[in-house]
Amino acid sequence: MDIYFCISCLTFGTVFMYALLLVLVYISLPRKKPLSFEGKHAFITGGSKGIGKAIAVALIRRGCSVSLVARNVEQLELVCNELNALAKIERNGAVAKYYSVDVTSSYTVLKTVVEEAENELGDINILVNNAGYAVQGAFDSVDISVYEEQMYLNFLSAVYITKAVVSKMKKSRDGQIIFVNSAAGQCPIWGYTAYGATKFAMRGFAEALYMELLPYNVQVSVIYPPNTNTEGYQREILTMPEELKEISGTAGLFEPETVAECLIYNLSRGNYHTCIGLEGWALGVLSAGGAPEKSFLQAAAQVLFGGLLRGIMLIYIGHFNWIVEKYRLKQ
Repeated sequence: MDIYFCISCLTFGTVFMYALLLVLVYISLPRKKPLSFEGKHAFITGGSKGIGKAIAVALIRRGCSVSLVARNVEQLELVCNELNALAKIERNGAVAKYYSVDVTSSYTVLKTVVEEAENELGDINILVNNAGYAVQGAFDSVDISVYEEQMYLNFLSAVYITKAVVSKMKKSRDGQIIFVNSAAGQCPIWGYTAYGATKFAMRGFAEALYMELLPYNVQVSVIYPPNTNTEGYQREILTMPEELKEISGTAGLFEPETVAECLIYNLSRGNYHTCIGLEGWALGVLSAGGAPEKSFLQAAAQVLFGGLLRGIMLIYIGHFNWIVEKYRLKQ
């Protein structure tokens, strides 16, 4: 048999297989529900600074009222004054309120705060689970209490707040729940045995919740910010081990406003994932696994480029392992 004929048949068969697969993927994807912001009420944990504050600013600009939750009363008051001043400039009727509370408190305490916010600004239409911070270090140098604290703040606080709002969202068959995750929730690296574990827990919770709430028209989405130039990050780098500095430095540094606008863009188009930058996009494609997807273009990229990006990622991991070994030899 002519070898060129065999190659042609193989090529045609491969193209046909992928084309058929993409058609089936397209049919299987749920319908997108673009999110509108004007006249809505958003509840944002960790909203007094960093990414949370940037999201609040972006929402106020679009006519969405916000309830901010954090611990520092002075910081909350300052940010709310800024947001209300911005709303007056925009003349869109948006309002900012704040509630000082520790999100690692009991579910009962957080439920009370949610009810108070709803009494002031109406039912919560958009929930942004943003509260959290990273504790870093080699596993044997991190106290076991840190793992408990990280799990309560980075994961369970989101579970509690979500539990407090989800019933009304299901009843009204409307709502958007957002989980601010991390690139550490896609690719675990040295020094993040505590932080990374909490972000993987959040990711698993969000993906399961997405499927559960889909029949009720309640949307779930996840954003995976890379290193972001926030107050928290600036504190982290002061004590960041050299291994982690060198590994995480490969991804660059983004401004919180950029992260917030990327999230707003994807929410307004009904997307599930928000990844930042080219490397973030590649990591999102690579780590999709069994995660939900709404964007056909993103789904097609996962089907077509998943294998190639896995090879590239293995090279990165090899480089990261070399960095860790380099610092071990210096000890």
